[in-house]
Amino acid sequence: MSRSEISTQPLVVKILGGLALAAVGALTGAALANAIEGRNMPWADSLALAMAIALITIGVLSAITMALRPSTVPKGCGVLQIVVFLLAGAMFLAPMYASAFVTADTVFAGIVVLLAVQTVANVMLWRRADEMLRQVMAETSAIAFWALQTALFLYAAAERLGLVDTISGWGLTGILMAVYLVSSIAAAARRGIH
Repeated sequence: MSRSEISTQPLVVKILGGLALAAVGALTGAALANAIEGRNMPWADSLALAMAIALITIGVLSAITMALRPSTVPKGCGVLQIVVFLLAGAMFLAPMYASAFVTADTVFAGIVVLLAVQTVANVMLWRRADEMLRQVMAETSAIAFWALQTALFLYAAAERLGLVDTISGWGLTGILMAVYLVSSIAAAARRGIH
């Protein structure tokens, strides 16, 4: 939704929209708390689960927005962006839960396939995006890179000095996605994309 569309909406519509978003946030938080509660999950799994729920929620909300207000979806967004969010969420869930149903090798092969599909969708999204969306993507990458580079260096120095424990690759991936998601929201909000 553009800034001009937001400013022309009646106050009641803005308030109801805010309440709807708050309700979705509350339901997402409750689902996450319910999923983690009493399971004694390692922090890396809790973070991965939080990222999966957040990404899937964003994908579902994007699909609802596209269905209800297709004219407000920026060029280049839409189905490809929804696919990217949903696949990212599925890839976070698969290593934690799919191995209960199939072998670890099969789960990993599935993740590789999902990652390939997501990569193609990301490239297509970049090629179809307008200039503003491309700038948001580039800005997101830059913010995430500098934040993660700084944090990684400081953490690595502290680890080398024996001040902190080592973080697994799984934990680092959860942190990476969390930083990237926050960076994406900041970059989009800065440009007025909601």
